[in-house]
Amino acid sequence: MNFNEYMRSTEINTIFILAISMMNPVLAPYMKSIGFSNIQLSMIFAINPLILIFYSSFIGKFSDYTGRRKAIILGIMGESLAIMIYLFNTNMLMFAVARMLDAMAGTTVTIVSMAAIEDSIKKKRGKYTGISLSLEYVGKLLGPVVGGLLADVLFIKAPFATSLVVIALLLFLLPRIGKKKNFKKSRYSWLVSVRRFLSFKELRGLAILGFAMHSAIPAFLVFLPLLITEGFGLSYVFVGYAILLMESPHILQFIFGKWADKNANNLILLGAAASGILLSVMSQINVYTIMLLIIFIRGIGLSIWNTSAWTLMSKIGERERMEGEVVGSYFSIVKIGTFLSYIVSGFMVSLYSIEALFFANGIVILIGVLLSYPFLKK
Repeated sequence: MNFNEYMRSTEINTIFILAISMMNPVLAPYMKSIGFSNIQLSMIFAINPLILIFYSSFIGKFSDYTGRRKAIILGIMGESLAIMIYLFNTNMLMFAVARMLDAMAGTTVTIVSMAAIEDSIKKKRGKYTGISLSLEYVGKLLGPVVGGLLADVLFIKAPFATSLVVIALLLFLLPRIGKKKNFKKSRYSWLVSVRRFLSFKELRGLAILGFAMHSAIPAFLVFLPLLITEGFGLSYVFVGYAILLMESPHILQFIFGKWADKNANNLILLGAAASGILLSVMSQINVYTIMLLIIFIRGIGLSIWNTSAWTLMSKIGERERMEGEVVGSYFSIVKIGTFLSYIVSGFMVSLYSIEALFFANGIVILIGVLLSYPFLKK
């Protein structure tokens, strides 16, 4: 195990996620405050997964061939430009451009950093992947609370400005990571990469379940902040508290990683099933404190699912010498679920309610568990 490479890549991923997480509690409410409707929000946010459907597998393979450092630098530059657009524009077209940049840049840094982490691990992949993911989620825990406080105490754009500064600091960590790997080169093809991913039985099951799990992202990224600020009449920092409780169980991923080394497949199914059931339960809750409890328990299921899924992909990717391509192809597939969900979510919320969206997403996840079971069962 290359410990220095492992720690440096983990630091970059953690700091980057901390920075972009600061914007999560305020982005949707901010866009709503300057005149965007629920349907417009869904359409603009749908740009992110649409881009990732085709981009994710490319960047994973690109970093396999060129080295991790170059790819991460491009990601940092793109994310910085996206944040500047958020800061200085209110035009819908420019926000669409920002979402495109945000999608490509954010995915570049997170996917390539995770691929670099997996490069450095030789044994006990579940354990060390879990440790890295636990540290990563420190950023996801602190970011939303810091962002909410900055917006409440200073002004709504303060989280964007702070995020920009933190991301710029990452450049000082980059000189010490990222060596090119000796992969057999071939012409890039999105379809070929996806077909190669789906040629593995277990990864087919993971694709089905990942599709369902990622379809719930719009409910939490866009509509949970709106439910808390508009439905419950609370301030931005309460959105941060909700995200904090949802993400806090991910600190335990170093424990779940040890379990995943023994049986990742069953843990994938268990974590996803718990997530789907509790998401459906959330649709019946109209008290903020009770909702926080449900969100926290659901977070445990999400952390079990997340660690186990990464462990399974890592084992197969290392065995086939295509770590970056496996991770990238996975995101290409599952982001189809996110994209379709963004398109449908705005209309569902406009016609029914945010609670109805939570319930529908929970049912979709449970259907995904049933469909993926034949591929993932041991």
